[in-house]
Amino acid sequence: MITLKRILAPTDFSVITVPAIGYALSLAKELGAEVTVLHALPTEVMKEQFVDQYAAGDLAAPVAAPPVGLSRPPDLEGLFERKKQVLHTFLEQRISSDLLKAVKVHPVIKVGKVADEIVATAKEEQCDLIVMTSHGSRLRRLLHGSFTDRVILQAPCPVLSIQPWTEIRTEENKRVAVKLINKWAA
Repeated sequence: MITLKRILAPTDFSVITVPAIGYALSLAKELGAEVTVLHALPTEVMKEQFVDQYAAGDLAAPVAAPPVGLSRPPDLEGLFERKKQVLHTFLEQRISSDLLKAVKVHPVIKVGKVADEIVATAKEEQCDLIVMTSHGSRLRRLLHGSFTDRVILQAPCPVLSIQPWTEIRTEENKRVAVKLINKWAA
């Protein structure tokens, strides 16, 4: 028998990721599983966060002493806490409180290449399933592949990809387009 104890749901805080998070939470509620909601900050975003504190060219240099132009040390812990609060607020605004109360949710913030961080978190958290929305443009997919494609190829567990045009069956046995679900209910 298959058992799902931990489900990973990555988000970039876009509305399009809500169906995947809602689906993961709904599955977790039914199966008694926990959900890790991951927000991975791309390395480029981190550099932008602190670019004003550094002189040009110091971002790539190894740091033994404070870099030239550093007005104060980067507050990474503060940044992670702020992002965690943004994640909590995002979930509270987009997912019903009943569903959030029914499932143990672990918010995780990481920095790095998004697909790599999703795979790494799935390994670290020993996830049994990754539920994510695939929303890259078709041109981007043709030229570079998508985050979802990269995760599927490297994931240590199955990946459920939810497309923006997907329909789901509700408890009332109706089919509803996931993009029309404004707030995911229990």
